[in-house]
Amino acid sequence: MVLVTAPTWANPTQSDNDLPPNTIIHVVNFWLKKDISEKDKKDFVGFFEELRKIDTIKTLNYGIPAPTNARAVVDNSFDYTLIVTFKDLKDITIYETHPIHLKAIEKYQHFWTKVMVKDTSIIK
Repeated sequence: MVLVTAPTWANPTQSDNDLPPNTIIHVVNFWLKKDISEKDKKDFVGFFEELRKIDTIKTLNYGIPAPTNARAVVDNSFDYTLIVTFKDLKDITIYETHPIHLKAIEKYQHFWTKVMVKDTSIIK
């Protein structure tokens, strides 16, 4: 007997990449100072690499605004976005006060003028 399964793209309600319930998605937008150099902007990503060392982080990704179409609901005014996932609230709580996190903030905060955090808890 051969079992044939549909690829996950055939069923948009199911994905191999779905996050489990209670996963925390931590999204942080950064607006850097306007007068910093291109070298400083490149050096700033060291902040994200420092955070990667924290063991409660499941995934860590960062990037720049995508060149998507301009629309009233799109805000591409930031310079970088950090997207981190945590297993649960306990793990993000550890991250928030982790010495590596606090030291990285202290080391790199002179680069930014504004930071906006949006945390999401997966409920499915």
